[in-house]
This record gives sequence, C-alpha cells and structure tokens, in this order.
Amino acid sequence: MHYLGDLVPHWDFFSNTNEEQRVSGWRPLAVAGELSLAVAAGTASVLYALWVADDAALALRMLICGIGGVIPDLLSGLTLYLKNANGLLKINNRVQAKLQFQAPLPWGIFTQILVSVFSVLVILGSTTR
Repeated sequence: MHYLGDLVPHWDFFSNTNEEQRVSGWRPLAVAGELSLAVAAGTASVLYALWVADDAALALRMLICGIGGVIPDLLSGLTLYLKNANGLLKINNRVQAKLQFQAPLPWGIFTQILVSVFSVLVILGSTTR
C-alpha cells in the first residue's frame, strides 16, 4: 500500500534534493521529528485499541499495518547512510524511484491534505456501521 500511496503527488523532506542535502542541515532533524510523531501516534492508537476498545485483534492489526506502512521509507533511509546498499535495499530504491511522484510546494502539501481528509472520512464511515 505504501508504494501505491507514493503514486499520489506529494511533497516530503527529500523532494527535489541531492544526496548531500538529504544527510545534512535541517532535513535529518525534520525526519527524526516526523518519525517520533509517527511512533507516538502509533503507540496511542494501539493503546486505544487495547484499553478503550478492549480489542487485542484490532491492536495487533494496527501495529502490523503501521510497521508495514513505514518499511519502504525505512529501507530508503538506510541507503542514505549505507554506502554499499544491495539486495532488498536496491530493489526497494528502484521501485520507489519509479513510483514516487514528488510534487513541489504548495501542491504536494495540498494533495496530502486531500488524502488525509479522505482517509479520515473512510475511517469515520467504517466506525458508524
């Protein structure tokens, strides 16, 4: 699913940058901050499923989907720091390079907002049944 999401035009911290820009300056800090927020949101979601919804199966699905959703970006991030990327890392980078549609600001943010709103509506629609 991550690769399909990459087909949607979007902006990220590495849009229109070279390798040197990706590992220096503010970008690595922004990515670390974003990762921290993602871990906090994932943890809160799993704890909600366990404690409020009292649904261990839902918590497990949330955990697995969350981890699975970030694996492609994690593998891409590793190649920034590993000079001899091979095997799965190379394959992942080739697939992401072909599929990822990086859009410039502000259009990339606009499409991300649309996808987020659509996702929230789908989630809310599924909880009212």
